[in-house]
This record gives sequence, C-alpha cells and structure tokens, in this order.
Amino acid sequence: LNRLLDPELESSVSLFVGSYILQLILHLPSHLSPHIPELIAAIVRRMQTSDIAGLKSSLVVIIARLVHLSAPNVDQFINLLLAIPAQGYGSSLAYIMSEWSQLQGEIQGAYQIKVTTTALALLISTRHPELSRIEVNGHLVKTSAGITTRSKARVTPDNWTKIPLPSKIFALLADTLAEIQEQVGDDADNIDEEDSDWEEVQNGDATPQDIMYSASVPSNANPSVEHLNAMAKVFDEDEDDSYDDDLAKNDSLNEVKLLDFLTNTFVNLWDSDRPLFEYLCQGLTNPQRVAVQKVLRK
Repeated sequence: LNRLLDPELESSVSLFVGSYILQLILHLPSHLSPHIPELIAAIVRRMQTSDIAGLKSSLVVIIARLVHLSAPNVDQFINLLLAIPAQGYGSSLAYIMSEWSQLQGEIQGAYQIKVTTTALALLISTRHPELSRIEVNGHLVKTSAGITTRSKARVTPDNWTKIPLPSKIFALLADTLAEIQEQVGDDADNIDEEDSDWEEVQNGDATPQDIMYSASVPSNANPSVEHLNAMAKVFDEDEDDSYDDDLAKNDSLNEVKLLDFLTNTFVNLWDSDRPLFEYLCQGLTNPQRVAVQKVLRK
C-alpha cells in the first residue's frame, strides 16, 4: 500500500489503489485496523501531491468507508484524524475535509455517493467540537467583471468565501436530499416557506457556541452532470448495473436507503440540538430549506 500511495509516483500509478484498499476494508477489516493511522497518513500525502480529481475522489471514498468502519465510535475516528499531521494544515482532518467538501459534488458512482453522503451524516451527527473550528470553501466569489479568459484565470486565483465545516456538510446533505426528492418525484406537497414551523431565533438569543456553527453564506457549488446521473442510479436498485463498482456489491452499505438515512439524520439533529439545527439552516438556500422541511413534517 505504501508503495502504491507513494507521493513520488505519478498520480496515474495510484488510480486504482482505492479499489484495492476498499477490498481490504470489506474483507480483512481486523487485519487492516492496526494500520489505519499509517494508511490515513499515506492517503493524505498522496492526495496532497496529486492534481487528478478522480484519484482524490477515490481516496475520499476510502476515508468515508473508514468513517463507517469506526461507527459507532466516529468521535474516536475524528480524534485520530486530528492527531495525524498534514502539510500546510492543522491536521489531517482539516485537510481531508477541505478536499472532501469541494469534491463531494463531483463524486461519481451510486455506491460512492451513498458511502460518502452517509459518512458526512455520521460526522456531523457527532457534533464533535473540533468540526466547527475548521473552515472550508463556501462559494466562489466573482472578483472582476467581464469574461474570464484562460490567461486571466491562471494569474487570478479563485476567491472563495469561508464557512464552518458543519455548515458546509449540512448544506451538502440538504443538496443531496433535494436531489433525491426530485428523483422520486416528491413534489406533490409544495410547502409554503412562510408557513414554517421552525422557530425564529433572534440574534440576541444566540450563545457564542451556537454562533460558531452558523453560516451566513450558503454553498453554491453545483453538482456535476455525472454526479446527478449517479444519483439517479441510487434508485435503480433492481438493475444489474446499479453500482458501477462490482467489487463493492457485497458491501452492507448497499442496503442503506439514502433517503431514510438522511431523514433520520435531520430529524435526530432537530430533536437533539435545536439551536444548532436552526443556525445551520440559516446557511441554506431556499430549495435546500424546503427539502429539509419536507422530511421534518413527515
């Protein structure tokens, strides 16, 4: 594994290492467990030296599967990521989540989307205090008027807003929920946004800890066409090609119903930490908020 994840190698050499690691997780978890810290460190080094989004995405899927492997002790997995250094970042957790939050909308494959989405739900459900101390990219800010040429793009780096990690995860989950509802045609009961049961929280009532979770700017990252096509496949449970990775068909996570999983995540967070939930909702777009309202009203 260390050789395949060697950061000195060409990225193309490591393109299929994700499938190999996934098999170790699925079939030899007890043998892999003692080596997870070394594996994570190697994954981080490989990701930091690669410009290939496909390779990074495949390694994000591995991290997501390790989140599931750690359940119900996801807090301990977060602590492990905090203890592993990453060049240029405070920890491996900060680096991995900065990449993951950017790549989630580009991840392809019904299995991969299911694994990563449910892992994000597990992470935010811990309400681990360190998550709120990490800031990630929110949405792209247009810094100049006119057409952006290739030469201008090279000399002018992208400028992103920064939002707390829980706010980003919450928005990503709401995005997925909205996509699922659109796929299954859950549009019959249109909800008037003004007729919301959510309590209005005044700024003066907020504690510093609550404010730390809030986000004033929503994520505007649009999922790719490939990502949307893969989302559609999540519901084709009876088709032979429902999952493009045959090696993962025996994974028990394939049995997870994504809509039910997300519904439970939002409902449990609403029930267990109402102030946090309401502040996270402030960073949602209207379509995201409506999607969440639908599952809360069921």
